[in-house]
Amino acid sequence: MWTAATTTTTLALATAVTFIIWRAAQWFNSVDAESHFEASQHFLEDPNSFEKVPPPSIFAEATKSLSVVIPAYNEEDRLPVTLEDLIGYLSHRRDTQDTNFTYEIIIVDDGSKDNTSGIAFDYVRKYSFEAVRVIRLSKNMGKGGAVKAGMMIARGRQLLMADADGATRISDLAKLEAVMKSITDPGEAQSTRAIQQQNELGMVIGSRAHMQQAAVNKRAWHRNLLMRVFHLLVMMVIGDKVKDTQCGFKLFTRRAGQSLYKNQRIKRWCFDVELIYLAQELHIPVREVDVEWREVPGSKIRITSMINMAMELLAVLMGYKLFRRWLIKTEAEA
Repeated sequence: MWTAATTTTTLALATAVTFIIWRAAQWFNSVDAESHFEASQHFLEDPNSFEKVPPPSIFAEATKSLSVVIPAYNEEDRLPVTLEDLIGYLSHRRDTQDTNFTYEIIIVDDGSKDNTSGIAFDYVRKYSFEAVRVIRLSKNMGKGGAVKAGMMIARGRQLLMADADGATRISDLAKLEAVMKSITDPGEAQSTRAIQQQNELGMVIGSRAHMQQAAVNKRAWHRNLLMRVFHLLVMMVIGDKVKDTQCGFKLFTRRAGQSLYKNQRIKRWCFDVELIYLAQELHIPVREVDVEWREVPGSKIRITSMINMAMELLAVLMGYKLFRRWLIKTEAEA
């Protein structure tokens, strides 16, 4: 029997659901407004001449073999070691393996409050503005925003994203490049121009999945619970083919970078998942490669970061799949 109590309960539930949907829509609208950011409107700074230099564009022809983009927020302590290892490896490769190999390192200071920019500019002075470049963002945008800012001005045929803490060995770049070559080299039997163009697209992800069980054993139960929720949300966005979306060591072909970064909207932690989703939608091949990784003191990941990551994944689901407000530009679209 439909009673007054039943009616009251139904109305209360309907009101609660309506309120939740309204709040979710409000929250998504705020995320959507923040997602419209241009990362290419930044000047490079040459400390040798004290001039602001107009940046190049990822949409221009490549003039370097490799661009390495390093997002950095309050990294004055960890950045020097990473840069020494990186420059040492790339210089040795150029000098001993391939004299035609050229590189650039783009450090994006994401609104740091310490001397991150000062450290970065020291390396520009030491190794030249041609080899090391610095962008200073006026405010903290988040790791995703910083990476996009660097990628949009990259000059390399291949583009590497690497963390400022140097947690992944730079020599593992060779593993990523080997897999990328298997994607992009069409071989003699696949020499048509159409296939060659398709094979200019590729994304190779460094993976710590082989270390997962050891990490689970070390983490507190509540962190493991949050990680399980996060991985469930990741599967809802991109499926289960990629085991480690968050390793900060990823390699892109230039054409793939052009398509992915002009579409990227997430500015903070979960931009990695968004990039993989975009690659899937744009039919860009994605491969995963085991890399050596070590825990470096000074991690900025907190429990609140995990919660924010989950919220960003919900935004990706709502933006691309539920509300379909986030339209994906094809390669031909500006």
